[in-house]
Amino acid sequence: MKPQATLNNHRTSQVTEQAVETINNWIQQGLYPINSTLPAQRELALKLGISRASLREALIRLSALGLIQIRAGKGVYVISQQSRSVEQWNVQNNISLKDFYQMRYILESFSTLLACEYLTDQDAIILKNNFDNLSSAIISRNWQEAARQDYDFHKYIIELSHNQSIIHVLQQQTKWLQQSQILPFIQPNLAHKTITEHQTILTALCNKDAKAAEYAMQKHIIGAAQRAGIYFFSHSD
Repeated sequence: MKPQATLNNHRTSQVTEQAVETINNWIQQGLYPINSTLPAQRELALKLGISRASLREALIRLSALGLIQIRAGKGVYVISQQSRSVEQWNVQNNISLKDFYQMRYILESFSTLLACEYLTDQDAIILKNNFDNLSSAIISRNWQEAARQDYDFHKYIIELSHNQSIIHVLQQQTKWLQQSQILPFIQPNLAHKTITEHQTILTALCNKDAKAAEYAMQKHIIGAAQRAGIYFFSHSD
């Protein structure tokens, strides 16, 4: 079975993201097992239907996730079927990281929709202060503080939902929620996306646009999962 894909009908960032996902899937499916080499970059770019520049960016992303190793003059070697984030998570927890992000996708996006009904001016101020603190932490590359601010942002929105069932379920996952907040920062060059995604969520909340807020949270959870090396289907795909 020879992997084939055509990704050249998308914007550059989307092309890179989809190339990362496609190669990741090939590795997980065993098409390129551990210790094997990926095809030469010219051939691989042709298989994917993308430029070599986009491919190089995708390979750098996969290397940061710990899936491949780029050896100058020797090729690109597959060194793991799971990202560092997944391996770290699996050692510490008894549910898959993919399952956990899917749960967050469902519960947190609906919590954000509900939060629009209850958000007060004081709540908006608190969330804006949190956003400023998160942005500062990311810019200064203080990943522990960024993860803490990220967690506080999500926790506050969950509580704003006033849905006691959702609040109770996610309170039981506090430790795992806190652990998951640090994982997307395994790729520091993509940390700015967290700022952009939080800004979109915050804007929708402050406008009390429930559907836009829900969608923004869905995109954020998907983006965070992908930065941790997790891909899953969603109804917004």
